Amino acid sequence: MIIGIDASRANTLHRTGVEEYVFQLIQEIKNIHTKASVFPETQDITFVLYTREPLIAELAAFLPEHVTNKVLRWPPRRLWTQVRLSWEMLTHPPDILFVPGHVVPIIHPKKTVMTVHDVAAIAFPESYNWFERWYSLWSAKYAVRKLWKVIVPSEYTKQEFQRLVKNEQRVASIHVVPLAYDKTYKEISDEQKIADVLNTYHIQKPFLLSVGRLELKKNSVRIIQAFELLKKRQSGNLANSQLVLVGGKGYGYEDVEKAIQKSPYKNDIILPGYVSDEHLPYIMNAAEVFVFPSLYEGFGIPILEAFACGTPVVTSNTTSCAEVAGDAAVLVDPLDVERIASGIVDAMKGEKISLALERVQDISWEHVGQHIVQICFDDSHQR
Repeated sequence: MIIGIDASRANTLHRTGVEEYVFQLIQEIKNIHTKASVFPETQDITFVLYTREPLIAELAAFLPEHVTNKVLRWPPRRLWTQVRLSWEMLTHPPDILFVPGHVVPIIHPKKTVMTVHDVAAIAFPESYNWFERWYSLWSAKYAVRKLWKVIVPSEYTKQEFQRLVKNEQRVASIHVVPLAYDKTYKEISDEQKIADVLNTYHIQKPFLLSVGRLELKKNSVRIIQAFELLKKRQSGNLANSQLVLVGGKGYGYEDVEKAIQKSPYKNDIILPGYVSDEHLPYIMNAAEVFVFPSLYEGFGIPILEAFACGTPVVTSNTTSCAEVAGDAAVLVDPLDVERIASGIVDAMKGEKISLALERVQDISWEHVGQHIVQICFDDSHQR
């Protein structure tokens, strides 16, 4: 049996949420034959990774015999899925196609599985150009009409997805598979290394940390406003604190920039931009509080990363954030700046750290990979 995987989104050095998801799944699939006791049937499966370019070194390393890479070099990037991958599906179709982080090719095997990470284009249409908005929503609706199975990362996303396609007569089988986090996020005791990393980005303790694009969806402006409230009130050691906003520019960055420039504490707002995967766990460990009152999340992996580092978390009581955090974070109304500020003060008491560490104890990409392979494999041997 051959399971084909669109690996194009993982084949990059600078990965954000979706790219990291695909990358981690492929790393687990490389090890799947060593887990014969879990999936004895997988011994007869070959996985084919479809990419536009040869695999990057991290993915190509230790590639086992049961995983191969097929490079589909043409045409240009925007047309690759619908033209080149479709052609491959027409001429050399696998038994099952798994599309973990992109849109499904119009030509595909009957047994095709796709991950829909969110339907943010409904809640925040202005964050996308017209083509991106149309294409993502078309892809989601097409998936539910035409595909064998659909995977979503949270119950919240499943509900949003079902609302989007509620008038469709034919609905694909929908499976919720929660995401995981990289195990480099953990409690770190090397204070010298932490100090060295902080110096690299001109960060000084104490500081509040937020990770994600600086944009409307991530609620960046209200994070800045909550920081200002705490500074004005001279709240404990936050009186001398910094606010560190890790991430690139997203939709609505102009408003973020204006909020920073007019802030009386703009010199205490640090914008390191992109931070390497090697350094970010050290910064996360050193933060007083991880502030993540996002307005929309399909899942919210950074919440798990902060939990694993033993860093208190403030996040939204809406979308999937509350689902991911459970009772291990301080939940706040993301539209209420006052509540975000008071939530940060509450989180600093550290009362939920033990709950957070316990919550992530059994979460791993290994479990995610096993669950997804099982979904792909179920019923396939009965074809």
